[in-house]
Amino acid sequence: MYELVSPINPGSVLKYLGQIAIGIGIVQTAPAIVAVIFGETRVAAIYGAVAAAVVLMGYFMNRLLPEHELDLKEGLVLAALIFPLFAIVSAIPIYLSTNMSMLDAFFESVSGVTTTGLSVAPEEAGPVFLFSRSWLQWIGGIGIVVLVLSVFIRPGTSAFRIYTANIGDKKIKPSVVAAATLLGKVYIVITLISIVLLWLSGMSPFDAVCHALCSVSTGGFSTRHESIGAFGGSLIPAAITFCCVMGSINFGLYPQALKDPLILLKNVQVKYFLAIAAASIVILSFTLMEGGGPDHAAFATYEDRTAAEIVSISAFQALSALTTTGFSTTDVGELRESSKILLSVLMWIGGGMGSTAGGIKIFRLVVLLKLVHLTFMRLFLPSETVTPLKVGDEPVEEEELNRITTFVLLYIMILVISTFVFTLQDVEMSDALFEVSSALGTVGLSSGVTSAAMPDLLKAVLCANMLLGRIEIVPLLVLFMPRTWTKRSLR
Repeated sequence: MYELVSPINPGSVLKYLGQIAIGIGIVQTAPAIVAVIFGETRVAAIYGAVAAAVVLMGYFMNRLLPEHELDLKEGLVLAALIFPLFAIVSAIPIYLSTNMSMLDAFFESVSGVTTTGLSVAPEEAGPVFLFSRSWLQWIGGIGIVVLVLSVFIRPGTSAFRIYTANIGDKKIKPSVVAAATLLGKVYIVITLISIVLLWLSGMSPFDAVCHALCSVSTGGFSTRHESIGAFGGSLIPAAITFCCVMGSINFGLYPQALKDPLILLKNVQVKYFLAIAAASIVILSFTLMEGGGPDHAAFATYEDRTAAEIVSISAFQALSALTTTGFSTTDVGELRESSKILLSVLMWIGGGMGSTAGGIKIFRLVVLLKLVHLTFMRLFLPSETVTPLKVGDEPVEEEELNRITTFVLLYIMILVISTFVFTLQDVEMSDALFEVSSALGTVGLSSGVTSAAMPDLLKAVLCANMLLGRIEIVPLLVLFMPRTWTKRSLR
C-alpha cells in the first residue's frame, strides 16, 4: 500500500527505460535495411543514425544508473512512457526522410506504434515509408515488450511489473520471461502464416509482407491509398479478414489449440466474438441494402450491388471494426449514419484480452453483462444466498471488477470529451464520434475527417486518444498524477 502513496524513484524508471531504448533503437535498423534494398542510401543513413544514437543513449542510461526492482506504480509509469518514447524516436526518421511536418510525422508514428492506422501521409509515399510504418505497427503490437522482456530484462519483480502493465496478469508460463518468449513465437508464426496466405491470394511479396505485419498486429496501414479496396476480387479481402481475426484472439489460446483445436470455440471471448460478428454482419448488410435515399451517397454506391456483394462488404467492414484493424474495401465516409454508428459500437467493443486488438475488449464487456444479469437474479433470491460472479468457470474477484468498471467509465469519459472537442471545430457529430472511436479503439477507420489538412488541435486530440487506447488509460493517467512524483502529505 505504501508504494501507492509514495513517489516513484525516477532512476529506477530511467534504468529500465534505457533498456527499452536499446530495443527501440534496434527496431529502427529494419527500415534501414529495406532502404538499402531499394537503393535509398540517404534514407538508410537516416534510420541507421537514429538507431545508433538511440541504442547509445539507452546503453549509457542502463550502464550508469543503479538497478532497483520496480514497484507497481513505477511499472505503470514505465508502461506509460514506452509508446510515447517509441513514437518520438520513430517520428524523427519519418520527418527527415519525407516532406511531412514534424507534427504529421509524429501523428503517423503514434498511429503506427499504437497499431491504429489513421494516416495523414501523402499519397505518393515510397516503399521504405510504407514498410517502416507497417513495421512500426507489428512491433507496436506486442513486439517491443516481448523483445525487451525476452532479451534485455532479467527475470524478477521488475519483469513481472512490465509484463502485467503491458500484457496483463494472465501468465501462460511459470515465469513472465518464458511467457513473453512464447507469445513472441506465436506472434512470429501467425505473421509468417499471414505472409504466405496473402502472397498465395495474389498480393506481391512486398504487399503481402506489409499487410501481414499490419493484419496480425490489428493495425490497418495499407500500401494502397484505397486500402484493401484497391485489390480486386474476394480472395484477398477474405485472407486479410482471416489474418485480422488471428491477431484479435488471445494469443495464449494458440499453444493450447495445438493439443485441442476445439479450445478456441470453447473460449468465452471467442464465443462472444463470433456472436457479435454474426449479428453485426446481418445488421450492417441491412443498413447498406436500405441505402440512404435518392440524395444520399450511399444509395448511389450500393443500389446496384447484389445481395452477395453487400454481405461480403459488410462482413469485411464489420470484422475490420470489431478486430480493431481498420482496413476497408469501401469508402466509409459514404456510409449512412446508421452504418457509421454500428461500426463505432464495434470499435468500442474490440477483440479479446491478450491479443493485439484495441477497444474496451470483449472480456470486460462480458464481465459487465454478467454483473447486470447477476444483479437481476439476486432480486429473486434470499439475501443470504452466495452468488459469485463468474465468466466461464473462473470467478471474477471484486478488485478486478472495480478495475474493469473504472476502465470502462474512463473510456466513456474520454470518448465524450474528445468528441465534444471535435464538434467545437465544426465537425459533424456522427463523424466526430466515429473518428474519436477509431482513435481510442486503435482501429484506423476514418470517415474522411483525418487528413493532413485537419487542424493541429484535432491531430493532438487523436494522438492522445491513440496513446490512451493503446496504453489502456490508467498508466498514462498515473504518469501525470502529482502524487506519482511528489510525496503525499499524511496530515
